[in-house]
Amino acid sequence: MNKSSKQAKSGLSTIKRDFSTSSIGSAAPRSSQPLDWDPSPPRPAPPPKKKLTGSEARLLAIQEALAGLPKQPSPAPLGPSTAQNKRASPTGTQTVEPAPKRSRRILPPDWHDNDALSKPTLAAPIPNQTKSRTSSGSVLSPLVDSPSSSLSSASKTKVAPIFLSQEQTQILKLVQEGESLFYTGSAGTGKSVLLREIIKTLRKKFAKSSDAVAITASTGIAACNIGGVTIHSFAGIGLGIETAEELASKVRKNKKAASRWSRTRVLIIDEVSMVDGDLFDKLAYIASAIRKDPSPFGGIQVIVTGDFFQLPPVNKSDSSVKFAFEANMWKATVKHTYNLTKVFRQSDQRFVDMLNEMRFGTLSQKSINMFKGLSREIEYDDGLGPTELFPRREDVERSNSTRMSRLQTEERRYQAIDGGSIQDPNQREKMLANFMAPKHLTLRVDAQVMLIKNVDETLVNGSMGRILGFVDTSSPEAEEIGAIGATTSASAKKAQSAAAFKGGEMFPLVEFLLPQGGRRRVLVTRDSWKVELPTGEVQVSRTQLPLILAWAMSIHKSQGQTLDRVKVDLGKVFEKGQAYVALSRATSLDRLQVLNFDPNKVSSLFQRLSVSGRRSFVMLEQVQVHPKVVQWSKTLSVITDA
Repeated sequence: MNKSSKQAKSGLSTIKRDFSTSSIGSAAPRSSQPLDWDPSPPRPAPPPKKKLTGSEARLLAIQEALAGLPKQPSPAPLGPSTAQNKRASPTGTQTVEPAPKRSRRILPPDWHDNDALSKPTLAAPIPNQTKSRTSSGSVLSPLVDSPSSSLSSASKTKVAPIFLSQEQTQILKLVQEGESLFYTGSAGTGKSVLLREIIKTLRKKFAKSSDAVAITASTGIAACNIGGVTIHSFAGIGLGIETAEELASKVRKNKKAASRWSRTRVLIIDEVSMVDGDLFDKLAYIASAIRKDPSPFGGIQVIVTGDFFQLPPVNKSDSSVKFAFEANMWKATVKHTYNLTKVFRQSDQRFVDMLNEMRFGTLSQKSINMFKGLSREIEYDDGLGPTELFPRREDVERSNSTRMSRLQTEERRYQAIDGGSIQDPNQREKMLANFMAPKHLTLRVDAQVMLIKNVDETLVNGSMGRILGFVDTSSPEAEEIGAIGATTSASAKKAQSAAAFKGGEMFPLVEFLLPQGGRRRVLVTRDSWKVELPTGEVQVSRTQLPLILAWAMSIHKSQGQTLDRVKVDLGKVFEKGQAYVALSRATSLDRLQVLNFDPNKVSSLFQRLSVSGRRSFVMLEQVQVHPKVVQWSKTLSVITDA
């Protein structure tokens, strides 16, 4: 070995280094050639007492990583003038490849890039899959029946790009221009998708001021879904039952709330249908008073969205309901009102028409007959059943508990890790109850579950799956399968209990059904949810598996969800809008089961029978709609394609 080489390996005497005799290179000196990245058999490690330089340590790490790859046919030795690479073919003969091919590494299946997404989904299992075993002893395959399983961990967390319709694009453009507006639409028209894109765009626009965009909603669940807080919490008004003047005085004394109002440039209010008109006026007054600006909301750009055909404001009687669009400051504040018309959730136009009739509270006899016909039993042959929607939480818990008790399989329990700045236990628990993720989660092998977070192009909020087993996170099988969640995130580890992420913890292996057919198996680890003020203060947070039992679900928590299989008993529905919310979660009539649809159950308050041509319409109590909403909806603008 020459002198310069010895100096380089000491790492102390000179910065100039010669890697011509690197332990991972070829045997022949190649000082003027790039490193050969071909997989090679494991080589002896350097003597333990030798001190390596930073570069040599990295090269050694690369060597060890390559040595751990799946064993490949060994290439023929390369001399200094070798121009071709030879390897054994399946028939035993030697095949010749051009030299450039030699530099391509053969990676494990789960390192493949996004090219897998462009390939058709396979419905049949991939042959020759490597088998692994769960703690329960069942044999499982770390690969899945879809090419998407070969995505790397980085690409798995990549969410599919958003493609907006023309009407959504036009609304987004007005938001970017600083216009205050309201938009609505029937279920499945992409209201939530557009709102997320609006939030993303505004945060980019006001990147230098993190608290310029206030993201709020009328309910805690809706606020959690968009990563915001309730409008009451943001405004600092508590229940908001005092007069506008009293509330303004209250906010002035609350330095944090007053500062939020002063620094806010854009105020977003989701699920505005549950905001009372008087409350809307109070908020407008408070904003003007705190900001000392007489213009509507003190000059703040206001983005309002929701569906007034769904759940209305909470009032003692229908006669006293005052919707937000009836507020004195509504027209002065909201300059544009739009109705989205393009439906994405349902592709069957018959189903879309039936839901639209129900939304307006009128149903043709043809639609009534169609809904009656949906009472039949639906058989599924893939091991998963429908999600049954109930109006009461007690019914949901009873249904899921009954199904779980029938499973005599391995069981594991997961406790949520909660945090946040709020110390009052009652307020804290009330806010935490708005998260989809439960505080206590009990799972068993063969349990039917639902993913409650968007992960990537194929695994989204609402994806249905079945638990195949539980896998140790420190086992080789866990790495082969691939995981979703925040367990491997450095920021998650810092924010959450270190004990919750120690090696050896068992997590569920779930086989999900994919939207376009096929299946995908992944290890589901913990993820996080939080309620965060515009200032960055996290009021409450929860770390838990992004799964819930999916045999049953409440109608209230299903709002905004897209469910592939739905079963609902309309005889148990007791609030306006519940039937519409429940039925519009379904993606098709083929996978929708409706029980106790009764066209004779007519409300005396809204009863009417009219004739339009040859079509008869009946206003049903189950789908009754406030006449003020029907009348006002006729004034909404519609953006037509150019």
